[in-house]
Amino acid sequence: MLRINVSPTQLVSRGFVRSVAETLEEFGIDGSSVCLEITERGVVSDIDITRRALEELKESGVQIAIDDFGTGYAVLSHLKSLPVDALKIDASFVRDLGNSPDDLAIVRSIIGLAEAFDLQVVAEGVETPAAALTLMRHGCRRAQGYLLSRPLPSNAAESLLSTTTMPMPFLADSAALSAKVIEPVDDDS
Repeated sequence: MLRINVSPTQLVSRGFVRSVAETLEEFGIDGSSVCLEITERGVVSDIDITRRALEELKESGVQIAIDDFGTGYAVLSHLKSLPVDALKIDASFVRDLGNSPDDLAIVRSIIGLAEAFDLQVVAEGVETPAAALTLMRHGCRRAQGYLLSRPLPSNAAESLLSTTTMPMPFLADSAALSAKVIEPVDDDS
């Protein structure tokens, strides 16, 4: 999946939707292999114009993700009316997973929202095995971050993208890491 950041200004600019559709057609790209990422702030800047733009983009077959989710800009009621496919958990909540019960509570809430609205969920900024394992344990199966790959030159990126699986050596020691990962406390016990 090719993920492309779209600025709030781009999203509502005249001709943007047409430009996306023309680019997909010109290069023979299947729209379902492209995900346009719009920040939370961009989603709420002008909700009516944003909704129309997103609906038109969806007609091109592209997927839409709300980037930096959880940073405080989105109105939750918009989730039920906007044609989005995914929520991307902001890296600020992922960074200390495994050590911070507060971050864990926020991440679990975002994963729950995504599940409730039948949306994909992607974690940003995954840099530690503890964060990756915590996310996986709570149902987040997609991630971005240095733990998975550092920036690569184009030939190495092409090689990585041509594989169907990604090596995750940190899973080999998951039992040891599991003992260090903070889990929610059951107050009823």
